[in-house]
Amino acid sequence: MQFYLIGGLLFSFFVAIFALWNSTEIIIRFPFLGEFTTSQALVIIGSATLGALITMIFSLVKHVKLNLQIKKHMKTIREHEEIIDKMKKQIEENQVKEESDIESTQSLEVPADPLQ
Repeated sequence: MQFYLIGGLLFSFFVAIFALWNSTEIIIRFPFLGEFTTSQALVIIGSATLGALITMIFSLVKHVKLNLQIKKHMKTIREHEEIIDKMKKQIEENQVKEESDIESTQSLEVPADPLQ
């Protein structure tokens, strides 16, 4: 996290220096809006700021989508864990039932020699 902060500050510093070295007056023409005269430094800093904001917006959208996907997967995992727990319980019940069936059949067994 600190790497990104330091990198962002260094980039901002270099953009500011570049803008100050190019501080001449320029004319910006927009279709249907007309012409504006402003400092080239303001255009450079404004463009860098707008680019950073657009990048942040796309990053936030991606982050939200990933969080929604994580929540969906966590819900699926919980559902599957519940199914696994139910199946384990059924297996235990079946094993207990089989053991009791085996015990009951052993107690009912007829001796091999009919004379006894």
